[in-house]
Amino acid sequence: MIPRIVDVSENGRFIAKKCGFITIKQGNESLGEVPLDDIGVLMISAFGATCTKDALVSLAERGAVTILCGSKGLPSALVLPVNANYESALRIKLQTQASQPLKKRLWQSIVIAKLKNQCEVLRYFNKQKKANQIDVYARQVQSGDPQNREASGARIYWKTLFGDEFSRNPDGDWPNSLLNYGYAILRASAARALCAAGLNPIFGIHHENSTNPFPLADDIMEPYRPLVDFYVKQILTTEINEMNSTAKHKVSAFLWADLSFEGETTPLYTAMERLAFSLVKSYKSKKPQIEIAKIRLSKND
Repeated sequence: MIPRIVDVSENGRFIAKKCGFITIKQGNESLGEVPLDDIGVLMISAFGATCTKDALVSLAERGAVTILCGSKGLPSALVLPVNANYESALRIKLQTQASQPLKKRLWQSIVIAKLKNQCEVLRYFNKQKKANQIDVYARQVQSGDPQNREASGARIYWKTLFGDEFSRNPDGDWPNSLLNYGYAILRASAARALCAAGLNPIFGIHHENSTNPFPLADDIMEPYRPLVDFYVKQILTTEINEMNSTAKHKVSAFLWADLSFEGETTPLYTAMERLAFSLVKSYKSKKPQIEIAKIRLSKND
């Protein structure tokens, strides 16, 4: 079962634990309850919501992640489990000892996978020519991506997918706000997978941690960003044109999307965990053995 996302977006909500459930109230009125074991991500996007420590601890003990959003609705903090894997100390040591050549090779694999997945999204929308241009960049990515083929692909990708007037801006309005929401869930999924694998999100492969508390989560979510983009693009073809509960529900469906490994399919949530554990293998062997699923889209998606 894919863990559920619980999004608390209305001010005045009170979140607590009660007998194995997370309960949500407004004053004395009970609005609902969700079994603790069913929750993968608790997102508190309302600025005026309150949550008990017992609820946060109980979720973390079950491997769930809590996202705390600031006044603009953007993620400000993650509450992560710290004892999800008994080998954590050893694996964190491996992280800190990873060589630069290894990290550059891992980043090369991540960028290639991201560009390939961007191609798949564009091809779904019949943008074959532009997809082929990005595919050329994917074949040119070198260790560490010194030529920044990732950025070269992005310049083509965003305009092709969302139109010439679109500019990707994390502080921008619709549809940037919807992209931000999807990426926040994706980032939480990445952080949760890393903790389950006994890795620390602080120690990144490519992203730096001077102002970023979870650079490794940002690293491993990169190949799967295009899946969020796909769901956002689908939403833009409907009458939805603002952030609301329907938009949030529809974009979060990417967690259930089937991705392709060699000879098998798996949902994004599981694919992220597999990627995290393959990163452990890479650190142990000192060779890039990272496993990244491919996006495979059909007109039924």
